[in-house]
Amino acid sequence: MGEIRHYILRQQLQKELESAHAAESKGNDKEAGEHYVKAGAIARKLAYIAPREHAEEFFHSASQLENKGNVIRTTEGRDRAENTDLIDSMLVTQKPATSWDDIGGLEEAKHTLKEAIILPFIKARPDFVKITKSILLYGPPGTGKTLLAKASSNTLNATFFEAKASGLLSKYFGESSKIISSLFSKASEKQPSVIFMDEIDSLAPSRSSGIDESSRRVLGEILEGMDGFSARKDDKVIFIGATNKPWDLDDALLSRFQRKIYVPLPGPEARRSIFEIHLRGAGLNVNISDLVKRSEGYSGRDIAALCQHAISGMVKEENPGLEDLTSKQLESFSLKTRPLLPSDFDSAFEKIKPSCDAKSLEKYSEWENEFA
Repeated sequence: MGEIRHYILRQQLQKELESAHAAESKGNDKEAGEHYVKAGAIARKLAYIAPREHAEEFFHSASQLENKGNVIRTTEGRDRAENTDLIDSMLVTQKPATSWDDIGGLEEAKHTLKEAIILPFIKARPDFVKITKSILLYGPPGTGKTLLAKASSNTLNATFFEAKASGLLSKYFGESSKIISSLFSKASEKQPSVIFMDEIDSLAPSRSSGIDESSRRVLGEILEGMDGFSARKDDKVIFIGATNKPWDLDDALLSRFQRKIYVPLPGPEARRSIFEIHLRGAGLNVNISDLVKRSEGYSGRDIAALCQHAISGMVKEENPGLEDLTSKQLESFSLKTRPLLPSDFDSAFEKIKPSCDAKSLEKYSEWENEFA
């Protein structure tokens, strides 16, 4: 008799979970919450009749399901409004000011990206010329992936969505997948548009690494969103993902990216361009060629930090007591400057070190040879 009851309860539990998942996928949060609470009650009944070694597991599942159901039911209306606000916050209302000339070096990456983003907007093209709607930018941190995405949007005069993993990962069960679904819908409404999803490895890790059900739903929404606008020939939506860890991405997601563009550390000429960009307008009593040599292995972000540190040191030296000025004194204060000296950069190089080591660079090279 006990075995029959256990079987029936397990069947009822499975039915309630299936109903909850179905309601969630349709956005019916209240209904989903009710099914999760019922599933929790059934799991609690199973705990009372289960062998002792399995009872604790059922009690734990019951608490989780009941909490999940109550959270979904009580936050439904509020979270829907919060999700809308969150999507709106990702929308860059002003056209990104970043142009291709603001990015030092990366000529191959810029050329590949320009070609990929321009083709979808050319109407008079033969059908055999396939267009690119999904691009993966990968490489060491600080090499300019975000700048490339912003310059792309600038070129197209497109609506730009900057979606960071920290903003998309919701603390509420199931909300992250709904936020991502809303993001793709909004981008479709506002086309031509560019979705730039930074740190995409945080949102879509490989399923082989044992991700939880919530992460699976997030990944599923990203895959579904990419498939949706890729299938619609006339859609002018481009999805750009960026990652410092391409080897952590799920295989199914990786296969969706039509172009994979390596954004490497800058070479000598690129480093010279980056120094010139960040020192524009500053007086220099230092040989930039020396700075270029010393900065081998530095990323664009590292070089920007070097320049800022050198400038800050110079300003502090020329304006002693600057931090102690009152608001009234600031109104009439004139900041003193001088040309930057080698000593300013000596101090900067002592403080700012390369953010990527040789071992990591080798890993990028191996991944590029295998997948890109």
